Amino acid sequence: MPVESNEPYAAVPASPADSFSPSLGHERLLGIAEVCKITGLSPVTASKLMKESGRAIALHRRIYILESSFFSYLRELEVSEPCKL
Repeated sequence: MPVESNEPYAAVPASPADSFSPSLGHERLLGIAEVCKITGLSPVTASKLMKESGRAIALHRRIYILESSFFSYLRELEVSEPCKL
């Protein structure tokens, strides 16, 4: 049985070092900036890659992709067009 307290809950301010990381359940949503960090691509190219995958999600005029979908798409690209050295 839960114990009730008469003390009000205090809001804890977020520190400026914390970055906003939207998530869906246990799945992370990657924005263009995160895709740039992962791939090393420019923002324009990262955006095109996300849209090209067919798995991009448009939300409030911003583009996101589920992390697992993005890595799955990269694996598909690797299998269909392996790197040649």
